Amino acid sequence: MDTHLTDDDEQRRLHPLNWIGWILAALLLAAAAGLAHHAARLQRQLNASEGNASQLQAQLNHASQIVAVLTSPEATHILLTENRQPPHPVGQVSWLADKGALAFVAGGLRPISADRTYELWLVPEREKAPIPAGLFRPNAEGGATVVLPPVPANTQAKSFMVTVEPAQGSETPSLPIVMQGQAP
Repeated sequence: MDTHLTDDDEQRRLHPLNWIGWILAALLLAAAAGLAHHAARLQRQLNASEGNASQLQAQLNHASQIVAVLTSPEATHILLTENRQPPHPVGQVSWLADKGALAFVAGGLRPISADRTYELWLVPEREKAPIPAGLFRPNAEGGATVVLPPVPANTQAKSFMVTVEPAQGSETPSLPIVMQGQAP
């Protein structure tokens, strides 16, 4: 068997037209890899944008609920005042019973120790046990808020009150009651 190539065979093998197919294939492979990388980058950007849009929508929904509680004509606004004198802590509850939506704003609160917290309570009608409606600590100016705590919808409130409880809160209110207000 003769393994020697003739001059004609050698010239055909080295002729540039024989390599064009391979060069084109290599160029197309490089272009495809570049396009795949670009598509993956665009997909990551799209996923990040969708996540940001979702987060913004959730924040907008939360803000809308707050505005609804504070501005709805159906909301009940109850002023809570201190039982003792001076200074005078004061708080206001805005309550939409059908939605279980509540916003509480207080001022003039006294500082409390780190192992204690203020707790807001909803006292339902018909002699049912008070429902915890949020823990809070006053800021440096004595102000505090509780916004949209998890409170059962369609609970008819007889009154609201604030007590001082252990830092983790309580299942039942402790005495003395710091502030209270009757629902209309």
